[in-house]
Amino acid sequence: MVAVCAALVVIGGVAAAWAAAHQVGPPPAPPAAADVTETGPAAPNGAPEPADGRPSASSRTMPTAPDGPAEATARPMPASRPTAVRIPSIGVDSPVHGLGLDPEGRLRVPSGARYDEVAWYDGSPTPGEAGPAVLEGHVTGTGYRPSVFFELGNTRPGDRIEVDRADGSTAVFEVTEIRSAPRADFPRVDVYGATKGPELRVITCGGTFDEESGHHLDNVIVFAELVRG
Repeated sequence: MVAVCAALVVIGGVAAAWAAAHQVGPPPAPPAAADVTETGPAAPNGAPEPADGRPSASSRTMPTAPDGPAEATARPMPASRPTAVRIPSIGVDSPVHGLGLDPEGRLRVPSGARYDEVAWYDGSPTPGEAGPAVLEGHVTGTGYRPSVFFELGNTRPGDRIEVDRADGSTAVFEVTEIRSAPRADFPRVDVYGATKGPELRVITCGGTFDEESGHHLDNVIVFAELVRG
């Protein structure tokens, strides 16, 4: 049994009002504890620390954001599904596939042959559209092996995130902030709320691994803005 951490939690209150601006779809609605446990590989965005006791990159201290991106935010792009994502600074180069919600309203997670790929929540805007597009992926898998976002916590403000799209275009984002937030205080409005322009949220699990509950205590969230489309 592998304990997992759900990256996305129920949106509510003012965030729901923001979503009414039609920039975001309804986010997943996991149980109140915002956790899921399943047999097999870790569910997205989380897993126990490596067996040798080393903390995963996503559990390290996050840097604060600068005043803003080096370039002005680009204009929104037409809708087009993401097909691949690259984060050169941490060696990520992954196909992207869309995932929606299961019958219980929880975000489906990468599994099977696509376990180590990045997933796009298909209820969010496509990367490059106005609003916050949401990507998520595993930190580690069975045997505590590193998965696609094992190094996500090592990104820095100014790093580039390149998302290839089905129409042949590439949306280039610049990281503005890397945040480590307690699961109990997930920043719903910041993640799902309407934005002035095209933005990206890349989410995984991090922080201390609580052996008693079998979950990481934090989420790692990378915020980025579109600089070229």
